[in-house]
Amino acid sequence: MFSRSNSPAMKFICVTLLIISGITDSRSEQYEVVGPADPVLAVAGEDVILPCSVKPNTSVVDMRVEWFRLDLIDSQLVHLYEDHVDKNTNQIESYRGRTKLNHQELQRGNASLKLSSVRVSDEGLYKCFIQSKSWYDDAIVNVSVEGNMFNSWRTSVILISVFVVLSVIAGILIAVFAHKNKERDQLLKTILPKGCFYFEVQVKGQTEWDLGVTRQSANRKGWISLSPDNGYWIVGRRDGEYQARDSPDYSFSLSVNPQRVGVFVDYEKGLVCFYDVESMSHIYSYTDQCFNEKLYPFVCLGYWSNGNSTPLIICDD
Repeated sequence: MFSRSNSPAMKFICVTLLIISGITDSRSEQYEVVGPADPVLAVAGEDVILPCSVKPNTSVVDMRVEWFRLDLIDSQLVHLYEDHVDKNTNQIESYRGRTKLNHQELQRGNASLKLSSVRVSDEGLYKCFIQSKSWYDDAIVNVSVEGNMFNSWRTSVILISVFVVLSVIAGILIAVFAHKNKERDQLLKTILPKGCFYFEVQVKGQTEWDLGVTRQSANRKGWISLSPDNGYWIVGRRDGEYQARDSPDYSFSLSVNPQRVGVFVDYEKGLVCFYDVESMSHIYSYTDQCFNEKLYPFVCLGYWSNGNSTPLIICDD
């Protein structure tokens, strides 16, 4: 048992022991916050991890972890973890919903921050600050965002890929189209007569008539407009005037009324020519026509005001 005379000495000893104990506890809680030595490269539009950890590996679950921007004048808070929860009420508006700490990794001393959907404005200096009850330390993380050259290169790659795909599709369509045309040409060669044909029609004494050629599928019922659009290539006579049933009708006069009209057809050239056989003169021609069917001779006698009811005659001599 200590006497009253020894009490000051005992108090000194107790205080000394408390100071030594506090210093020991403080030293045992000391740690170093470590960040990356080189700048962190991020790509606009993608996610990036901002590394930050403590050495030696110590759980920071019970500590305060704060990430903030060093290069902004106004509100600087990027992310705050305290009392075991994230507290981002005062977070910079542009970072809302884009920052995250891995709480499981906090137990291993890893306080790295995940930043989602990186923007060009995210480039800058970040500080990772970690504070315990008796110690704190921080590390600087430099973030560099590549949003121009890389994206332009990627856009170019995408455009080139699209161009290649479209070129392949166009090539396929051209090949199919060429194949179809080849099949069509071969079919037409089997259906249409090769080369040309010619016939003559006796119109002597007739005052109204129409003659020429018509395609096989042309409409022959009801009132018909005798035009190439409907499959008729015709020359006729009405009221003493000659007409080509073109689109539109073309009227012309002849110095001599033909007695016999010759009709010459060339499938390949798309040509239908009409001649006055006796005077050996040209009457009219349809040129640059498209014949995709077999053509047949066509003759029609005007019944309403024709002075001669003798039928038109297709000559075979």
